[in-house]
Amino acid sequence: MKLINNLCLLFIFFLVGCSDAPTLSRLQQDDVILAFGDSLTQGVGVSKQHSYPSVLESLSGVTVINAGISGETTSEGLNRFADVIEQHAPTLVILLEGGNDILQNKNLDETQENLNDMIEIAKSYGVEVVLIGVPQKKPFLKFCAALPSFSRQTPSCI
Repeated sequence: MKLINNLCLLFIFFLVGCSDAPTLSRLQQDDVILAFGDSLTQGVGVSKQHSYPSVLESLSGVTVINAGISGETTSEGLNRFADVIEQHAPTLVILLEGGNDILQNKNLDETQENLNDMIEIAKSYGVEVVLIGVPQKKPFLKFCAALPSFSRQTPSCI
């Protein structure tokens, strides 16, 4: 458990310093973070208490909503994104989508457009977004080529 906490702290530290992109507002105790994504967000393979949203909530003291759905593609995520934002009224969205698109050989331009649409939807609700990049499906991991274009406008880790 201590290892998981330390890894989460390292992850959070990495998030804070990973980009020269626009900075985020400081979260307050009553703010809500929406962790939106696929199986990585849902926590497939670990108990609910060990999913990254649960650990982040425990470490930060801020409410973190786990809105991960295993197997979800960006087009499926886009279809439910606005409803989830309206339901939970988050201050911040951590967006971790695209891995299933890559695994299913979906069109990278469509994936990028779906991610951009989700970012724009969040912004239209006044919600800040952190985009987490996913690696390409290659023998030696390489981050998805489309994601660096987002780093100029949205805080991101790639």
